[in-house]
Amino acid sequence: MAKMKTMPKLVVILIAFLTVGGCAAIYELYNAFYNVILESKYVDHFNVAELLGTHPTKLKISGHPFYSGMVVRAVTEKKDGPTIIVSVHLAVIGLVKPKTTGMFEYEVSVPDSVNEVRFGRSSTLIWKRGSSSGHP
Repeated sequence: MAKMKTMPKLVVILIAFLTVGGCAAIYELYNAFYNVILESKYVDHFNVAELLGTHPTKLKISGHPFYSGMVVRAVTEKKDGPTIIVSVHLAVIGLVKPKTTGMFEYEVSVPDSVNEVRFGRSSTLIWKRGSSSGHP
């Protein structure tokens, strides 16, 4: 009799385990195909230009990802103390709106309280306030 009561509990536990594992796998697929963060070393013609005569300072960041099967889905920025981190989000072609392209061009306003701008998950330094050329 005890075995009969234990069996449904094991089935429920097994189903819960498979459900959690399945959700984790789906999330990993989402990250692999729809939420890739571009790193500066994988950008062709990567350019950071300080736009003259603007206050607060404005930067124009542009380039073309080396990933031929992916397009730019979005460009976001996050302020972290005296730093802004810019992230270019990529997705596999076909998973985003057709109006997107492989190129990206993004303007970021840099308030006086921010001293540097970084790029990607690795937070590569791409601009530092006060450097003569606008690049670190």
